[in-house]
Amino acid sequence: MTTPHHGPGYQPIELPAPRDLIDGNWSEPGDTRSESIEDPNTATVVQRQRATTAAGIETALAAAERAQAAWQDLGPQGRAEALVAMADHIEPRTADVAAWESATSGAVISITSMLGFITHAAFRLAAAQIEGGVLSARFDGPAGSPVEVERFGWGPALCLVPWNAPAPMAAHKVASALAAGCTVIVKPPERAPHGTSVIADAAQAAGLPPGVVQLVHGGPEVGGVLVNDDRIRAVSFTGGTDGGRAIATACAQGLKPAQLELGGHSPLLAMPDADPAQVAEAVVGLLTTLNGQWCRALGRLLLPAERQEELLEAILSALAQVRLGASLDPGSQMGPIVHSSHLALLQARLDQLADRGGEVLTSTALPTDPALASGNWLAPTLITGVDPSHTGTEIFGPVASVHPYRDLDHAIALANGTEYGLEAYVVGPDPVAALAVGRRLRAGGIKINGVSPMGLHLMAPRPAWGISGLMDEGTTETIQFFGGNRVLGIEGSLGLGA
Repeated sequence: MTTPHHGPGYQPIELPAPRDLIDGNWSEPGDTRSESIEDPNTATVVQRQRATTAAGIETALAAAERAQAAWQDLGPQGRAEALVAMADHIEPRTADVAAWESATSGAVISITSMLGFITHAAFRLAAAQIEGGVLSARFDGPAGSPVEVERFGWGPALCLVPWNAPAPMAAHKVASALAAGCTVIVKPPERAPHGTSVIADAAQAAGLPPGVVQLVHGGPEVGGVLVNDDRIRAVSFTGGTDGGRAIATACAQGLKPAQLELGGHSPLLAMPDADPAQVAEAVVGLLTTLNGQWCRALGRLLLPAERQEELLEAILSALAQVRLGASLDPGSQMGPIVHSSHLALLQARLDQLADRGGEVLTSTALPTDPALASGNWLAPTLITGVDPSHTGTEIFGPVASVHPYRDLDHAIALANGTEYGLEAYVVGPDPVAALAVGRRLRAGGIKINGVSPMGLHLMAPRPAWGISGLMDEGTTETIQFFGGNRVLGIEGSLGLGA
């Protein structure tokens, strides 16, 4: 087990070498990419990114296609048993997964450990869903016999995973695809590939046949080949909007379904009578969770104009108490940006907004440990004074623009004033009034007085509106995405006049 670092003086942990699992065999990815995997705490290169060779990709595709019929024919009960067996193998390794993903994504160990339960629980939950009958239904037919509805997996599925919470997201996608009856090829993110390997390990340890779960590596060049191959019959992708558009185009060409959770630019609307302490707590949570590098993070902070100064004072006071430190230190509340190249992009966006008249506000101290001096640090940042027409694009970091509003109609227009529609937040002392505002917001998910990265309910869908995505995610919805219905029954009438 990997042990997170405690105490002063940063010490990195050892990371496993990325490996492919193709057709039941483990191997080292054959191609070396020019990009690096960094320790974001120090911005030092710890590994080179690796990519599966063209021959390896072809072998994986052939194996997935070859294994498809037998995996589908195993039936819901057989697949449920296999999923539970995978969960049993994953659960003892969740601490390793949390440490590896904290060390490469920069998310603090308290967050990666909290999310770690998803890595095994997703498989148990998917098993329970198919045992509960999510893949079938019965209706009384016109001839006195039942009409049978059975859901079957589309075929080999591709799961493309982002770097901010890789293993938990991979687990949700892979478990859902397997439950539906699809064989799966999963590609972890280039910057943080290590944790997802535990899922492939578990598939092999649980005795799943070769080709049912496979792991490949690489960047868009590998993902593009897989998405465009006719043997891949469904694609689930979480990532940026530009990548989502490319995948949607390829899937449309191949007439295959695509589940896309893309960018977000979430507004937080503070009600006119909002408690400053509650607003501050919400802003801190949205800007520090996963270091602000998540699709549901804060994009626009909407404050009543007559109270903006008061509320900003409370927010900056709360941000001053945030401990920004090494991602593996359990005492850190926020860690570094994932990669020096991403930090450069964030800084460029900040500079653009400053050039448009923005005032940059920060109050969180950077780490003082000399060992961390060169890390990818960016304090949670608010920007005031920029016209909303210049703040409509996701930044994907701990940065949010601040906009005063005149009245609630103005606030709602500002909240709905982007092309995104993933999540929105309302903070106020009167739940009834806050809910009334929430019902006017254009987003797939709207939270009142809460900013957790978890969904509002385990069985509720996680929709995406606008350019934030296509197809709902969710406990049931993702399983359903990976398959299609077959309706079978006896009609008992031949000809239109019968």
